[in-house]
Order: sequence, then C-alpha cells, then structure tokens
Amino acid sequence: MIYLDHAATTPPDPAVIRAMDDCMARAWHNPGAAYTAASEARRALRLCRECVAGMLNARPQEIVFTSGGSEGNNQAMTLARGGHVVVGAVEHASVLNAARRVAGEVTVAPSDGEGIVSPEAVERALRPDTRLVCVQFANNETGVLQPVREIGALTRSRRVPFLCDAVQAFGRVPIDVQALNVDLMTLSAHKFFGPRGAGGLYVRQGVPLGPLIEGGGQEFGLRSGTENVPAVEGMRVAAALAARDIAARAGHERALAATFLRRLSARVPDCRLLARSAPRLPGVMAVYLPGLPSEQAVAELDLLGVQVSGGAACAARSGKASHVYRAMGLCEADARCVLRVSLGRDNTEAEMETAAEAIAGVYMKFKGGKSG
Repeated sequence: MIYLDHAATTPPDPAVIRAMDDCMARAWHNPGAAYTAASEARRALRLCRECVAGMLNARPQEIVFTSGGSEGNNQAMTLARGGHVVVGAVEHASVLNAARRVAGEVTVAPSDGEGIVSPEAVERALRPDTRLVCVQFANNETGVLQPVREIGALTRSRRVPFLCDAVQAFGRVPIDVQALNVDLMTLSAHKFFGPRGAGGLYVRQGVPLGPLIEGGGQEFGLRSGTENVPAVEGMRVAAALAARDIAARAGHERALAATFLRRLSARVPDCRLLARSAPRLPGVMAVYLPGLPSEQAVAELDLLGVQVSGGAACAARSGKASHVYRAMGLCEADARCVLRVSLGRDNTEAEMETAAEAIAGVYMKFKGGKSG
C-alpha cells in the first residue's frame, strides 16, 4: 500500500510504540498518588510538558494535556460562551461547530481564492464585544499557512484572545507563540507520528480559561481525569523526533510533491493544484481533477493500493462538499472533485511516480467511460 493520507493520521513511529510499551509496564501508577512509586508517572508528564513547551517557546505550566485537537478547540471556545466570536472560513469542523454551539454570535471571516484568511478580513469582522478570534496555523485540506503573526499582532492590539489550531503545523514548521502573539494553541500527537488520544492545549498565562471536563482538578484545574501517561510519553517521543527532523522532512516532502505534480500534470494536463501560489505545508496537496468525483476516485485508488482522501477525514462520510474548497470559490460540483494527497517522511520518489500514474489511470478511465 502507498499511504498518502498523513493529514488524516500518521503511523506511530516504532520508537513511540516502544516508549509507550515501556511506560505502560514501568509507570502505570496514578501520577496524582502521593507515594514514591508514582514518581515515574509524574516524571513522564513533566518531561513531555517541558518538551512541548520548548518547541512552542512557552512555559511548561502553560501546557495542558488533552485527548487531541478537537477537545482543545472545544475547551478554548468556552471563552466565547454566549458572546461574539470570529472564525476563519476554512477552520476545522471542531472550531466551526463548537463556535456555532457555544457562542452567542459567530462572524465568519472569508478566505480568498487561495484559502488565505487575511488580517484585513479578521479586522473587518471584529467588534468591540468580540471574545475570541480563531484562525488556524495550517489548513488540513490544502496545507495553506495562514498569516498568524499578523493576525496575532492585530488581536493583541485589540486585547482579544486568539486561538490558533496548530494540529497540522506542530512538528512540521517552527512555532513561537511569543512572537506570534497567540493566546491559545492546540496540537494532536497522531499528526506527528505519535499516538491517537493524546494532545495539548497551550494556554497563555493569564487567559481566563475554565475547564471543559470537571473532576479531580488535574492539569492545573483545566482538564480533570487521570492522565493518560503512556500516551503522553508517546507524544513526548514523537515531538522530540519531529523537532529534530523539521527541516529534513520539509525538504523531503517538497521534493516528493514536485515529482508527484510533475508526473500527474504530464498525464492529466487538466488537473490543478489548489492554492498553488499560497504559502503551504510542502506535503499537503489539494488536486482538482475536473469531473472526477473524489468519492469514486478514492474507492478506485484504494483497490489499486493507493490511499488518499477527498478532504478532511472527519467529513469524508458526510456526503457534503468540503467547506474549505467552497470557501475558496469552487462551486458545489467542482468541490466534489478534489483529492487531498498528503505526504509523510517515509514516502519515496518511486511511490510518487506510481501514485501519479494510478490517479491518471483512474481519471482517464472515468473520462473514457463518460464520453463512451
């Protein structure tokens, strides 16, 4: 199988699996227990907190462990409960749906045709009573990098808390929450070769965030429940590996993407890379294939041993066109004809050639069948 859906999830690194197995056997005590044997579990939590904080230029006490990006986004959204919130048009569903459920009023800041939510669009959406602004770091369907630094400068000048969903970006690009003026940031371990069920929420000191889950007051009172120590240990190992490999992975994926697009464009001249001119994560590509329904393409490619998606995994079975592609100006029909191809560090040049040929073959077969 050729796996090209790393934006959905990544295979856990072997070192992560070994670390989690060892932690399960060695540090299985409740980290909240007072006896000495629980110190190993507490140490695992401390080391991961320090690792993640170091990668964000944050304080360890500003990192709250969660089950992943969706939980963190939902908790951050409670700052806007009953009030006004501004969200980017291309946000993940966990932000958009939480905003609609929690906030009193939601203003959607539009994106341009490249999928960029500009600081000007955010500024136009701001009101004196705005309680939260939400703009992601990198889009999960196109890889587009948003102007987070400029938006952060704007929100800081207006004294409005700023939530940045960095689930796709953490471990792939350098992030400095101080320079970006971000107040809340979410991440998820399974996006950078760690385990599912482990994530983090950065909460800038002084932000008046309350808990989403009540209970025993773990995680500085912001996330109750006995910590999932083995998963946190796996996240620490995955984060450390990602920090070491950021530059190398970016270069590798950039080269692979060039090979893939060159071969696919030669075979299917009508295909188009969305957001081609925008700054993007090098390994996430949204490719428009005129007239070919992505649902059919994904199914046929799966039979050929190539795993891609038609957009966000959480919306794959909804039957609806991607709101991201629609926000970028595609009509309903065209938005259903986009494949997301997302690369990982273990993909090869040969796989790019094979995948491009497979996609071209499916496209030609469909076009031939339509014309016949």
